[in-house]
Amino acid sequence: MNVRGERESGNLASCSAFMYVCSMHIYTANLLAALAVAITDELHVPDLSPSAVAALLTVAQWEPMGAQELASVVGLSQSAAVRLVDDLAAAGLVRRLDKKGRAVPLALTPSGRRRAKALQAHRLAVIGRALKSLKTDERVGLEAALPSLLAALTPGRAAARRICRFCDHGLCRGRQCPVGTAATAIDGPFVRPTL
Repeated sequence: MNVRGERESGNLASCSAFMYVCSMHIYTANLLAALAVAITDELHVPDLSPSAVAALLTVAQWEPMGAQELASVVGLSQSAAVRLVDDLAAAGLVRRLDKKGRAVPLALTPSGRRRAKALQAHRLAVIGRALKSLKTDERVGLEAALPSLLAALTPGRAAARRICRFCDHGLCRGRQCPVGTAATAIDGPFVRPTL
């Protein structure tokens, strides 16, 4: 075989290895996407929209908070957030506090607090059921990989708050939170909007 033939043969082997790596990456991406859908489907609650669930859990973590801040975290327009708050207030889950300037702070009612705790418990139970299927070394490997995956998907502070809208912030505050840490590296320390 001449030099050119050896080079082409090497390129073919290289290309073949690259295609294998790409196909494994695509396969992994496909599995992760299917897992995200399965978890999302399991987390669905019939009487609340995903936005309503996010709003309850967000207010539970950050109350009192204004509708504009809630809209930003949940990913809604301000007018959609106001309609959502109206619905949650009508259901007895959220209440409006006394106005502070132009803002009307929001807080959970006792019923809303119980509902938020139940939603958080449901979320953790669903994920716990999935994690229970893993062997210890698989779970440890997943736990080691998740911070990098989450950081890679965090383009800044606004996105970080949306990514963590369902989180129990008591479980991973400060440097333990890969999303918050990535956002801080990009945008600096978190400064909560004032009411």
